[in-house]
Amino acid sequence: MTKRDLILQRTVGVLYVIAGIGKFFPEIESVEERLDGAADGNDGIAVIGPFTEWLAEHPTGVTVFVAAAMAVSGVVLILDRALVVAALYGQLLMLVCLVVILVSSVPQILVMDAAFFAAAIYLLVQHRRSTPPPSAEATTRARTDTQS
Repeated sequence: MTKRDLILQRTVGVLYVIAGIGKFFPEIESVEERLDGAADGNDGIAVIGPFTEWLAEHPTGVTVFVAAAMAVSGVVLILDRALVVAALYGQLLMLVCLVVILVSSVPQILVMDAAFFAAAIYLLVQHRRSTPPPSAEATTRARTDTQS
């Protein structure tokens, strides 16, 4: 990865940590209000409606879970350790879930989360390009190990 890519990765990490911490401050973002709005917006929709209603009934648990996921994945991106790729895949999954749940009540989430989605995809591509392919010796050794 280039220095520019590492700066982007760490910037995204800092933003995730800030967003994770911000979940605990209703003045910044009220998770309870977001969930209530999503429950209203998704009312009557087959699978997602009842699930969103259940989430709205448990705002504290949702807040802690989402805040922890965001903060931890952000720290992983900042520290640039072995779990960066896993953290990026987790962020992508979380973004898709949040968009599906919240888009009916907060349509602007598409624009905001599109930037984070694009950054995660870009960073995943850069990490995959910078990972060296397995050596021929390791591949041969792996084949002979499975044949015995």
